Amino acid sequence: EVIAANAQHGIVTEAWSPLAQGALLTDGTIVGIAEAHGVTSAQVILRWHVQQGRVIIPKSVTESRIIANLDLFGFELTSDELANIDALERDGRTGLNPDTFNG
Repeated sequence: EVIAANAQHGIVTEAWSPLAQGALLTDGTIVGIAEAHGVTSAQVILRWHVQQGRVIIPKSVTESRIIANLDLFGFELTSDELANIDALERDGRTGLNPDTFNG
């Protein structure tokens, strides 16, 4: 709903903590997709965000990871792969919930 409302008003949605602090890097679905494309799990997750139109700003202090995080345009996820990643939705959070946070 938020993404649709943002688009309606010309607002680009940013993926806050796009790698969810690594929470899905070892998930079987993500790992399988990564292996099929010869990329890392992080690249799959970041590519999923990009293909869905979200802005990503992944955090890393490791040079090799920073380089890999930028190398997202040599592969494309299929519609089935996108749907499989979408199906991982668990309403889990690695940070504060904006619906209940009151600063």
